[in-house]
Formats: sequence, C-alpha cells, structure tokens
Amino acid sequence: MSQGWTKLWWLFALLAARATAAPELVLSGGSDQLRDNIRAYLNVESQSCRLARWHVRALGEELDRRMTEAAQALGYYQLEAEKTFDRTEDCWRLSLALTPGPVVTYEQVEILLEGEGQNNSALTKLVNDTRLKPGAPLNHGTYESFKTRLLQTASAQGFFDAKLVRSEVLVSQEQNSARLHLILDTRARYRVGEITVNHDILRDSLIDRYITLERGQEYRSEDLVKLRSELQASNYFGSVSVKPQLNALENGEVPIHIELLKGPKHSYSVGVGYASDIGPRILLGYENRYINSRGHSLDATVNASEVITTYQVGYSIPMARPAYEVLRLYTGFSQEDINDSVSNRLATGLNYSSWETSQWLNNFGLSYEEEEYKFGDAPSNTSELIIPVYSTSYSSSTDVQYPRRGWNIMLRVKGASDALVSSTDFAQVYSRVKFILPLGDGRLLFRAEGGVTEVDDFSKLPISQRFFAGGDASVRGYDYKTLGPVNDDGIVIGGSRLLTGSVEYDHRIYGDFSLATFYDEGTAFNKGYLDPYRGVGVGVRWISPVGPVRADIAKALDGDEGWRVHLSVGPDL
Repeated sequence: MSQGWTKLWWLFALLAARATAAPELVLSGGSDQLRDNIRAYLNVESQSCRLARWHVRALGEELDRRMTEAAQALGYYQLEAEKTFDRTEDCWRLSLALTPGPVVTYEQVEILLEGEGQNNSALTKLVNDTRLKPGAPLNHGTYESFKTRLLQTASAQGFFDAKLVRSEVLVSQEQNSARLHLILDTRARYRVGEITVNHDILRDSLIDRYITLERGQEYRSEDLVKLRSELQASNYFGSVSVKPQLNALENGEVPIHIELLKGPKHSYSVGVGYASDIGPRILLGYENRYINSRGHSLDATVNASEVITTYQVGYSIPMARPAYEVLRLYTGFSQEDINDSVSNRLATGLNYSSWETSQWLNNFGLSYEEEEYKFGDAPSNTSELIIPVYSTSYSSSTDVQYPRRGWNIMLRVKGASDALVSSTDFAQVYSRVKFILPLGDGRLLFRAEGGVTEVDDFSKLPISQRFFAGGDASVRGYDYKTLGPVNDDGIVIGGSRLLTGSVEYDHRIYGDFSLATFYDEGTAFNKGYLDPYRGVGVGVRWISPVGPVRADIAKALDGDEGWRVHLSVGPDL
C-alpha cells in the first residue's frame, strides 16, 4: 500500500503553505463510523503543507499504518484504499476511496469468572448482557471498553485484587473470523472495615444513625454512594466525602473514612410564579438548618397569591432513621378568598413522615384547626376540629422530567369526632391515581381522583374539608373550584363527594416541546347526585429546567363557560 507515495514527492515540494492553510482529507466508501475513525487516526489536518523529499516516504508509511489500525479497530482486516493527491491553492488534498471488505465476526467468545466473585450478580449480569457474542462484528473499542467495565465493576463490588488472567482476541484473516478468550480472577472479596468520621456540628449519636454501613458487611461502592447522598440531602453539611481507604487494605477489610464539613446554618429563599388557578404568587422562605447538636431545624414560609395566602412555621426533629424519618411540629395561618367563599384557618399540629423505600412514603399527623368561613353575604361560621390523618403514596417512573412510563398512587384518610372537642363528626377518604404509558412516539396520561366524606351535619364542615372541582389540575375549561353543589344564592359551597378523571395524549414535536390534547370530566357532589362536567382542549408542553410547564386552552362542554387558558408548572406524576 506504500508504493506510489514517493512518486508524488514533487507535489509537496512545490506547495508553499499559508499561515492558516491545512491539508484536506476526502474520504469515500465504507460506513460513517469507518470514515470517522480513519479521519481521527490519520489526523491529516495537523500535517505541514510543505514537506521535504525525505518526509514524503515516512509520511506515506505512517498514514498507511494508521489507516490499517483504524480499520482493524472496527473489524475491517481486508481494507483497500485508492489514493489520490491533489494540489490546492494553499496546500494539498488527500482523497481516499475505501473498499472495506467484509467485517470480521466472532466465531467463539469465552468469558469466564473465577474466584469468590464467579457468581456475583453485578458481574454475571455484565457478562450476560455484553454485546460480545458469537456472530457479532469484531470491534476492538467495544472489547477494550468491556474489559474496563469488568474491572471497574469488580472493584465496585469489593474485589480490589481482581486480575485478567487471560485476555486475547485471535483473528484469522483467511476465515475472516475471531476467537475471544477473557478470564477474570476476582480473588477474595473485601469487607467493610473500620469506619471513621470527622465532623464538628452534630452529636455522634445522630451521625451514627445516619451511617447504615456496618463493619464486616460485604463492600459495595453503591452503599457508599447511597450514604453520601443521604448525608448530603440532610442539609447539615456543605461537603460530604465517603471514601474507601484503598491504601490501607488489611485482613480482607477496607477502612471507610467519612469527612463532613458543615454547611451554611441559615438559608433564605425567594421565589415567584404564576398559575391560572391562583394568579401570580410569591414565596419567601427561611431555614435554620441546625438549631442544636441534635440536628433539630426551624423553617418559616410565606406563600402569597391573589386568592390564597399561607404563613407557617415548622420545627423538625430527625428520628431513628434520620435520612427517612422526621417529626415536624408546625403552626400556621391561611387565608382563602375564592368565588365568594372566604376562609381563615389557624392550624397547629405535628406530622411524622417515614420513607419506607425511595418510592413509598407514609405520613401520620394530628392537627388542631380553627376555621372561620362564609359564603357570599351569609353569616360566618366557625369550626373547631382535632383531626388525625394518615396518608400514603407510592410512585414509580422511568424519568423525573419526562417519564415515558410511570405511575403514582396516593391515599389519605382523616376525620374528627365531637367527643374530642371537635365541633362536628366526619370521616373522609381521598385517593388520587396517575398513570403514564407510551403510545408510539408519544405518551398517554391518565389521571383520576375520588373522595368520600361522611358527616353528621354538612353545614358544620369547614371549607378546607370540603371537595371542589375545576381548574388546572382538575377539570380544565372551568375556573378553579367552581364545580360542585351550590347554595340558594348560586354560590359553589363544595360537596361531600368528589370524582374526576382525565385522559391526555402528548407528542414531542421539537426538542423539549410537545403538543397535547386532552379530555377531562368530573365534579364535586353530594351523596346520591352526580352530574359531571366535561372539558376538552389542546396544549403545549415545555420540559424546562424547573419541571414541565403547561399551557392549555380548554373548552367547557357543559354550562355557560367558554374557552379558558390554563397555565401550570409541576411534575407529571
């Protein structure tokens, strides 16, 4: 392949390069991958435009060698190339017409695990899922990448002494086939050794409750990553390091050192937003992240909009599993003025939250609530309730920002009894379900919610405990909380029952934008009477850095409502 390079030396001698000129490489034939690889290997653009006679032969031989390596790296061992040199105005051009020939395929693939890790699930999964199979095309990059991942996985599973005792690919150019032999000896698995922690703001007893690692357990790097994430999420620390001390391996154990540097004690936040249900809003927040060495924290928030304003102060206490369990004491006041209904509510209580898994959350609460409420010009009513509440939710999705498949289920049960100070008896069950399923290149989104309240005297049930429908996240095409039973003055007063549903299809059209069409139906109602409202429409979705942004235009199919624009921000599930 080197013959012919020197015959063109005079072309190089005649080239006088400009300061910004560079040689050109023109490739034809073969696949895009092959051409890209040859271009990267040859790196013709870095060559000089002026070459001496002695350099021509060396350059030709070097380019031949690189082209062969580039082709063989992708499994092409029978490459032929027709070379053409042209003089350009400023430099020179090399054109290569490629005839790659057939790609080498694997005739035999032998990948074996030896040692204590021969049945390790992470390693066996990697081996079983590899693309290195009989009949697959030979690609040295894929092979080298697999070896690297195999050793990395072994190390991540605690096999720090793992070695490749055999690693070879035997190529038969005559038969255009290859045989791969790869044997990993994992040797012994290390266990977690002494755990040392350096910190200065919290009690050792609290730090110990965060650390779920135990000396003697089998080492897995994912356990260290999980611990680091939990410590970082606590908001106590500005920097968290959880590292194995690989230079101190001894007696089959790896010491773990945890370095915790305190973060800012005080945190302030300011936010603004808009939703068509409540209009523009502003959010102010403050947090004292560690009031004491026991890790207690204090937070205060103000969330103000045109129709709803809330003020709340909370005091949080980490429990037995501080990364997953917290007890929060709170007191707050809320004002709501919507559709001729007014509510002023003072609530004080406690809430115990427990993450059973990363997807399953349980909440247990008890609150004392005083609420003054009225409809239109009617006299005000006052309620006094002690409300125990339990809620549970479970969520699963393929992606947080734009899940193609996922679901979320939430159930809440609460009530009150006049035997325990409350001004009325009631028991309430509420549930919400969301599903997302792929449909072609788009998605189907299903949403449903339902609630039932049993109460002795509905007139004594405050607004905050009644059901309403309509709005951005309910039945679109209707204003926020405008669907439900009305009083003699035509004012919506809410119902003891709730049932709504929605089906939506969206399809990405460009980048992070998609179009949607939907149908919603439902209402709030009282026992024995259900007359649902319907709405249809179209919308645009933008997957923004802060979450999905939705802009919908919906038409009410019942009542006197016309078209309505809905704007909202928040996750799909």
